[in-house]
Amino acid sequence: MKLNYDRKSKDPTYFIQVGIRNGKKVTTKNVERIGKHSELLKITDDPLEYAKQRVKEYNENIKNSKVEYNITVNFDDKVINQGNTVSKSTCKNTGYFYLKELYSSLGISDFFDKVCSGRKIAFNPNMINMVLTFSRILDPGSKMHTLKNLTGFYGDFDFSHQDILRFMDILEENYDEYLSHLFESSNKVIKRNTNVCYFDCTNFYFEKESEDEDVYDEITGELIKGLLKYGVSKEHRPNPIVQMGLFMDADGIPLSMCINPGSDNESLCAVPAEKKMLKMFENKNIIYCSDAGLGYNDTRLFNDFCGRKFVVTQSIKKLNSILKQAVFNDYDYRFSQDGKPASLETM
Repeated sequence: MKLNYDRKSKDPTYFIQVGIRNGKKVTTKNVERIGKHSELLKITDDPLEYAKQRVKEYNENIKNSKVEYNITVNFDDKVINQGNTVSKSTCKNTGYFYLKELYSSLGISDFFDKVCSGRKIAFNPNMINMVLTFSRILDPGSKMHTLKNLTGFYGDFDFSHQDILRFMDILEENYDEYLSHLFESSNKVIKRNTNVCYFDCTNFYFEKESEDEDVYDEITGELIKGLLKYGVSKEHRPNPIVQMGLFMDADGIPLSMCINPGSDNESLCAVPAEKKMLKMFENKNIIYCSDAGLGYNDTRLFNDFCGRKFVVTQSIKKLNSILKQAVFNDYDYRFSQDGKPASLETM
């Protein structure tokens, strides 16, 4: 139990609060109201100290009311082996076979065979990539979590945590090629609609109190910026963050992504990521769609040439009266590239 009150309030109300665990989440609940600061001044000169003493007494009462139960175990006694597997489940996950069929159709195994040819490695990169992919879908967790639950998959999967880290180095070295391969292979499985591309950014916080340091390359002298940096967290947390941008096609299937330091302005990451993505397309006449936060002026200019167009949200409330009338008046709309008239109704 602990004391809970609003430290910013001039007349706070003091509560006794308890922490409650619900699975992996922890929530709090007020179990007793001690009283308002102004109310407690009638019975004590120091309401805060009085509230702390009440919490201390409450914890002592709970501690004294607990019942102890002791058992005696003789570890010298031998357990008779009856042939029953009681400490380990024999159930295996075979549901991933459906995912494996789709995974095989993308030709990812051939991709890793190509990029790893000539390398002397003692692990199977495709196997690690496949298991990590399936685990993200069936049982999302860290790479260590996936490794600990490796025996739950039906099949012979054998690799170590060090093998996973070495595999991540290979994936990082061939990052752009891997995304390009996924797009080309998936286009053979299902026709990708890239006429309209949606882009958005988010960030992920790390339970760490310090950001990554910037380092200089000893050979080239280039400044390598740390990835984990302090920035504006989407979850309003004070921890360092990493920024992620994602492009999706018109059907909501991911096209490409980018990972940037958390301190970078997210509105500036769209154009570099889009340039890489356009290299994969035969039809480069796309329509870029995003919210107002990613409708930076450079992004609009980049998507106003070479057959590209853009649709960016704009708050109508923030427009002046003339522009508000123009928004709802379907008159004299024209394409910025060729000047041809356009109607909102036909679009």
